[in-house]
Amino acid sequence: MVHKTKFWVILFSCVFLLGLGAFLLVRSLGGAGTVTARIWLHGEIIEEIDLSTVVTPREFDITTELGTNRVRVEHGSIAVVSADCPDQVCVRQGAISGGLVPIACVPHELVIDIISEDEA
Repeated sequence: MVHKTKFWVILFSCVFLLGLGAFLLVRSLGGAGTVTARIWLHGEIIEEIDLSTVVTPREFDITTELGTNRVRVEHGSIAVVSADCPDQVCVRQGAISGGLVPIACVPHELVIDIISEDEA
């Protein structure tokens, strides 16, 4: 009896994990929709970049009275590559390509988030 129960638990666990993996794969591949990075400074959007159309990587600085952040944009991702803030959390976070976790530089009041076409 215990042997049969163990078999069914393992079988249902495998089916669940396969289904979860397929769901995450389909979700990460997304569609042909646009993915837009929004750059917020002091609570206002200062720039929107369609990451799906970026062909050549580029870097640019965002400078305010609070400090400077260097942002790198590549096809499908965006990152803060350097900053003159003391904690460097925004730099250590690395590049983002999805909308789950934004990049935030609290000392400079800078936030970068990503929205997909269906969220806009």
